[in-house]
Amino acid sequence: MSKTYLLAGKVLTMGDLIDFDQKRTKKRMKDTAQSKGIVYEIYLIVVKYVYKYADKESVDASDFLTTEADLSIMFAGDKNKFRQAYDELMRYWDLSNVYERDVQAGKEFQQFQTIGDLCFYIEEKVNKQKGL
Repeated sequence: MSKTYLLAGKVLTMGDLIDFDQKRTKKRMKDTAQSKGIVYEIYLIVVKYVYKYADKESVDASDFLTTEADLSIMFAGDKNKFRQAYDELMRYWDLSNVYERDVQAGKEFQQFQTIGDLCFYIEEKVNKQKGL
């Protein structure tokens, strides 16, 4: 049984609410990063989703994350939490997501050691998608 919600006279499913949240986030981040470019927007979004799925005992939302922040520590080695963040990042950027092809199974934290590694990876995929 799927949950439904009423918003402005429309019946919404949980999936609709998640899409709405992601669209609202995308608009807000584009507005914030507009003058600073796509690299800054990528950084902001990666930090947002790392915070969302990070181990709450390893990281606090008030912590300032740099591109050098260690993802293995952030996720307390939890590959499933990393994958959830990765999947949301791919959806946010409308990128093809074939996790099994793009991420080395069991070596997620060797392939993506830092926030910077994940940002660079996304930047490459975004640029490839745009034909740059």
